[in-house]
Amino acid sequence: MSKKHFAVLASATLFSGVFGLQSEATENGVTNYPVGVNTVLNGLLPAPGETYFYNYFQFYRAEHFNNSERNSSIPKFHVELVVDAPRIVHTWNQRLGPFTLASGAIMPIFHTEVAAWGMKQTKNDIGDMIVHPLLFGYSNDAHNFFTFLAPFDMALPTGAYDKNRIANPGQNHLAFMPNVMSTWFPTPKVEVSTAFTAELYTKNHDTNYKSGTVLSVEGMVGYSLNEKWQVGVQGFFSKQVTDDKLDGDTYLNGFRGQVAAFGPQVRYNITPAIAVVAKYQHEFAVENRSEGDKFWVQFAFPL
Repeated sequence: MSKKHFAVLASATLFSGVFGLQSEATENGVTNYPVGVNTVLNGLLPAPGETYFYNYFQFYRAEHFNNSERNSSIPKFHVELVVDAPRIVHTWNQRLGPFTLASGAIMPIFHTEVAAWGMKQTKNDIGDMIVHPLLFGYSNDAHNFFTFLAPFDMALPTGAYDKNRIANPGQNHLAFMPNVMSTWFPTPKVEVSTAFTAELYTKNHDTNYKSGTVLSVEGMVGYSLNEKWQVGVQGFFSKQVTDDKLDGDTYLNGFRGQVAAFGPQVRYNITPAIAVVAKYQHEFAVENRSEGDKFWVQFAFPL
């Protein structure tokens, strides 16, 4: 990638996003959806009438921004993110046939540090809010399969943004993120959780840049050692399937991104309703985005 091309990207938003910042090519290698987060009891929603608080902490570091040949393409590149994202989900008492109905929101807070081509910037501020207007939950009669559909999820451009910065917690566009989450217990000790997400963007009118559509899949297989401890392996694969456009024209041959990641996960159940999760994800097979490592700590409890 030339310095001129990087300047175009930097003026757009170099590493913004919701609390997963380092995703696909799109505008500067960024998606709103925090790919890698959904590997914990994905299909479960609070019971009707209940409200849950979730917290997602992520540390991310990358020293390479890869091109489409998976070679590092930006000299002196470095990104470091510390993100904390509180989330609240409430399940309503009303039902729609066999489906429970829930709503929620997430507000991430960022420490963002970006360096490239001899430039370096740091920004501490809020990111783009994710809202769940309506979630449709379902479980089978045996209560060993849980799923929910989120057809209206979106990220709102609430985050701090300046097209002249390379470190931006916000992305300055709307993102529509329909998704479906599932959890299956083939035995009482084994959990299989999956997530499938599409992400579609509006144009960033400050830069006239429109990012391409991204599809992501996440998964985890876990085994409960006892009532308190679960160990598992988890990961994700995310791929951009349509081209990026700048001023209406295809940009850098589409600048389509791709990333995969894999790693261990441990869950500790403090009580049946309160749990803490730690996990690590190493990225590989990366194209047109940063390549690094993520460390997560997640917890949840009822309000």
